Amino acid sequence: MDSATVGALCALGSAMSWSVTSLMVSALAPGIGTFTINAARTTLTAVLVVGWMLAAGGLEVILTLSVGSLALLAVSIVLAIAIGDTIFFESTQRLGLGRAMTISMSYPVVAASLAALLLGERLTAPIVVGGLLTLAGVVLIVMARVELPGEPRPWRGVVEALLAAVAWGVSVVALRVPLDEIDPVSAQAVRLPVGALLLWVTPWALRGLPGLLRGGWPLFGRLLALAALTAVSSVMYGASVKYAGVAVAAVLSSTAPLFAVPLGIVFLGERLPLLAMIGAAVTVAGIVVLRL
Repeated sequence: MDSATVGALCALGSAMSWSVTSLMVSALAPGIGTFTINAARTTLTAVLVVGWMLAAGGLEVILTLSVGSLALLAVSIVLAIAIGDTIFFESTQRLGLGRAMTISMSYPVVAASLAALLLGERLTAPIVVGGLLTLAGVVLIVMARVELPGEPRPWRGVVEALLAAVAWGVSVVALRVPLDEIDPVSAQAVRLPVGALLLWVTPWALRGLPGLLRGGWPLFGRLLALAALTAVSSVMYGASVKYAGVAVAAVLSSTAPLFAVPLGIVFLGERLPLLAMIGAAVTVAGIVVLRL
């Protein structure tokens, strides 16, 4: 199996993990707050990934990393988690998961454009056509899951979802350069502690701390499971960027709604609308074209 295929599979795995993560954070946020949940999630994930990196002997790689790459890793995590993820989770509280995900999943357009402009990545015909098909399928899937169209759509939530898309798009481009010097696990071992620290110094994260502490061990267990899932997802995402390139990784990692549909059927008893079935077929067609 070539490295590009490994990268593509990692991107799809990351997308599947993100769909579960989004559902879990949305369920935990009420009464505590998305900032606090995101800070706790990122902290526990950082502990797991740093332990993973030390066990694998990756400390020496980090110590030899250039200052420029360290700076880009820090910038990428600030944009991805401290800004992008947090704003996205806030938008889900205002728009619902379906609407927020529809808007924020436009980030591959930002990432692919910047990668072509700044990194010299070629936007080949399969990437362009496959990317458009994949994103169109994602939109169809999410449209089948959102609330009734007559319900209010707060503009603040729309703006937050758009800002999350921009933050994620710039973040993945910033991450690509350091991955020439470092493996995905070590990269996340640098990024995640920085993101956790930045989240906890904000007043919004501290505001929900009493509610987090009242949750006790049951809540800690759920957060630990969320952190483990995030750790695997973050490493797969880094591997997809390293081996598949920014454009392909961004598009394939945005297919989270493709996995959210069957999860809703299995765990929430949801019915599969025809529009979602069409969207899934279009998304799979896009993925096939991307790999041509």
